[in-house]
Amino acid sequence: MFGTRNLEFIVLIITGLLLAAYGYYNVTQNGVVKSYTLIDAGLWISEIAGLFMLVLNGTFIKTRYFKLAKLGIAIILIGALFKILHWSGRDLVFIIGFAEIAIVYIISFIHKPIKKRLDYLKLIWVITAITVRAMKFLHYISDDYYIIPFTIMWLLIIDYGLIENKKKTLFK
Repeated sequence: MFGTRNLEFIVLIITGLLLAAYGYYNVTQNGVVKSYTLIDAGLWISEIAGLFMLVLNGTFIKTRYFKLAKLGIAIILIGALFKILHWSGRDLVFIIGFAEIAIVYIISFIHKPIKKRLDYLKLIWVITAITVRAMKFLHYISDDYYIIPFTIMWLLIIDYGLIENKKKTLFK
C-alpha cells in the first residue's frame, strides 16, 4: 500500500525536475555551460527518487530475486573499488555486476504471474539503464545517451502516479 513516504519521493522528483529545467534554461537562454551539471544532477535526483519510490512500493523487494540483485550491486561496488585503485579486471567486474542485475530482473519478470503495463516499463527501464551505464562506463557511447533511461523513468513515474491517483491511494 502507498505510504506517506511517497510525498517525500514526489517532492524529490519535482525538485530534480525543477533543477534540471533551471539548468536547461541557463544553458539555452544565458549560455552558461556549467549549468549542464545542474541538468545532470536534477535528472539523477529525480531518477533515483523514482527508483526508490517504485522499489519500496513494489513487489520485487519481497522476492528472492531481490537478494540476487543486491549481489549484483555489491559486485558493481567492488568494480568501483577496482577502478579507484586502478586494478586490472575492473571492466570485467563491472560488466558481470551489470549483467547479473539485468539477468536476475528478467528472470523475475518472466516468473511474474500477472504482468501489467507498469511491469513492462520497469523491465524496459532496467535493461536500458543497465546497458547505457555499462556502455558509458566502457566508453563505448557518449553522455548523450543518458537521456534514454531518464525518459523511461519519467514515463514510469507518470504511469505509476496515474494508477495510484486513480485508486485514490497516491498520498494515503
